Order: sequence, then C-alpha cells, then structure tokens
Amino acid sequence: MNETTRRLLFLLLFALVFFQTGAHTSQAFVNYPAWDLIGRDSFPAYHRVMTEGALRFLLLPRVVELALSIAVLYFRPAVIKPWMLLLGIALVLCALLSTAFIQRPIHVQLETMGNTPELLARLRATDWLRQIAELLRAALYLWMMSLLVRPQPQVGTARTAPYGDAA
Repeated sequence: MNETTRRLLFLLLFALVFFQTGAHTSQAFVNYPAWDLIGRDSFPAYHRVMTEGALRFLLLPRVVELALSIAVLYFRPAVIKPWMLLLGIALVLCALLSTAFIQRPIHVQLETMGNTPELLARLRATDWLRQIAELLRAALYLWMMSLLVRPQPQVGTARTAPYGDAA
C-alpha cells in the first residue's frame, strides 16, 4: 500500500473519530440535560427509541472505528508512530468499557423506572469517565493529523530561510 493510500485510510479514521466525539459530546451535554424535562411516564418509550438509535449511530461506528484503527495500525502513514494508534485504541476501549459496565446498567434502569432524579444524577456523574477518554482521543487524533499535514523536509534538499535570508 503506498503512502497516499495510507494517508487516505488515516483520514477516514480521523473523520470517524470526530463523528464519534461529536455524537458522544452532544449526548452528554445536550441530550442528557434535557431528560429532566421529559415526563416520567413517557420517558421509557422515549428512551427505547433513543437506545435503538444509539446502537446504529454510536455502537456500529465505534466497532467500525476499532476495526479501522487496527487496519491503520498495520498500514499507517510514515509520520504516525504505532504507539499513537495503540493509545487511540486504548482510549476507545476505555470509553467502551465505561459504556458497557457503568452507563449501560443505568440506562437499563432508566428504561424500566423512568427518569428519576437519582438515576439521571448518577448517569451524569459517571459519564465524565467516557467523556475524558473521548476528548483525549480527539486531541490525540488532532495531533496525529497535524503531523500528517505538516510539510515534510525533502531528503537531499537544502533548507532556506524565509524571504531568501541566509539561514
């Protein structure tokens, strides 16, 4: 695989990472706070619809992201080091584990009991674990993209100072 194809593969991963980051950030800072405004009796039906959407728009892209991360690990652009991608994968796994073992059980209770203040408070209080992993991952991928788009010195060419001044 040539370098251009490797860079395009990374670009696809980068776009997916930021799709995921935006979706989870929106969920945490827009959707969750609004749940207090939904009536307790109608909340379980609303939550079921949201959960089905989350499976399609959050879980499926997350699985694709993991698979694509592994592919990019093997076919990475020259400026991206393996440890950077491994850290990105570890942060994805942290977010997934937080979702599976902390947030998901709360969501199951929300669907059966409704949006009680206690459950909503617990959901918001524990969601910071996932958000930290999401935001650190986004910062990592932004840094990797900056390495990718930074002009690379050409081998065998002399560097000149700006405006033709002597270096």
